Amino acid sequence: MTWIRTVPEAEARGELAEAYATIRQSHGSISNITEAASINPPVMRASLASLLHALRGPHCALGKHRQEMIAVLTSALHRCAY
Repeated sequence: MTWIRTVPEAEARGELAEAYATIRQSHGSISNITEAASINPPVMRASLASLLHALRGPHCALGKHRQEMIAVLTSALHRCAY
């Protein structure tokens, strides 16, 4: 859970509800990091469209397995639940 104000998916309306629906359809769920951008739906869309694609897209030289290992280690070091 983030410490900033967020809008849960169940409470989303308008542009935010549309953004959540698009994200759920393409990713299967709404991550905490996605929800952290919920107070600014254009930023949410932009970050998912460009930043995450750049970091984790199929062209990434690390490959999916290494990306996941880095994510797990980072989460463990930060004592993050996911």
